[in-house]
Amino acid sequence: MTEHDQSNSFDRRQFGKLLGLAGAMGTAAAIGTPALAQQGDDWKSWVNKFYGKPIKMAVSCAGTTNPYFAPVKAGAEDAGAQLGIEMQWGGVPDGNTINQIAQFEQLVNTGFQAIVVVAFEPDAWIAPIKKAMKAGVLVLTANNDTPKSGRELYFGQDLVAAAVAQGELIAKLAGGKGKVAMTNCAPGSLALDLRVQGAKQGVQQGGMEAVGVYNTNPADMASELGTIQDILKAHPDLAAMMPLCGPDTAAAGLVRKNQGKNIPIVGTDLLYQTLQLIKDGYIDATIGQQPYLQGYLPITYAYQRVVLGAPKLDLPGGNFYLANEIVTKDNVDQYLIREERFRG
Repeated sequence: MTEHDQSNSFDRRQFGKLLGLAGAMGTAAAIGTPALAQQGDDWKSWVNKFYGKPIKMAVSCAGTTNPYFAPVKAGAEDAGAQLGIEMQWGGVPDGNTINQIAQFEQLVNTGFQAIVVVAFEPDAWIAPIKKAMKAGVLVLTANNDTPKSGRELYFGQDLVAAAVAQGELIAKLAGGKGKVAMTNCAPGSLALDLRVQGAKQGVQQGGMEAVGVYNTNPADMASELGTIQDILKAHPDLAAMMPLCGPDTAAAGLVRKNQGKNIPIVGTDLLYQTLQLIKDGYIDATIGQQPYLQGYLPITYAYQRVVLGAPKLDLPGGNFYLANEIVTKDNVDQYLIREERFRG
């Protein structure tokens, strides 16, 4: 894990160098002081002279109503505002891949130079992404990858490694014995398949037994709570709970709070409700995956590639992995401050 994290840090430093002029000027323009605002105007005028056409980029998300994606949206929109470009957030609320691909193809046909895709069914995206790339549109993926599609880069978590760390942590909290139940809010998605794989590996390495992966509905908190309660009824001897999605994690914490079932919970993502439940002692830890950067970095990178002509960032497997953020009661206060913007 340490060696992997160090290599990721090097990649991010290289990416930081790549941002160069555009990132500095975009941020300066956003600050709003007269001198810096003038610099921003000068920079945009310079770009317009040699690029010669409107700059249009978009993010297509497969779960726009999932609260997890609020900071992803904010990150993409912040990047677009700082760069002074048209940045469109869209997609579908319910994971309907057919509808999402139709929207994606409309973006391709209406002159968007770069599109970031958050997809739930990776194989369905192979043909449309390859077609878009062949037509000269830069396609990146974020949060959930489509590695066979020919996309240029994936921005997100190393999902297997993160879930292994999650499993090892919960095994430590549970004393390395007993049964662990897991949840899955997006069965069939590559991201959750990888997370389940890593979770099982992590708890087994910690000496515990995985007793099942239960599907949940992240769009309905009442349903989420019911699923967690059903898991506890089915396994009265359960030693720990390992939710693998953000809404599932919050639901598990609420059930523990309301029912007094004092078993360790280590979940995923940084929903504000989850952070509050960690502070109050009802969730032990959560593993964050930096969703804001999953929106911000792809748009900024796309600008370098499409507008400024920067070279492709050559990373193993085309994966720009973001560092895991392990949040416990000891450090949750700083995350409560940072994530207040996305409280919703």
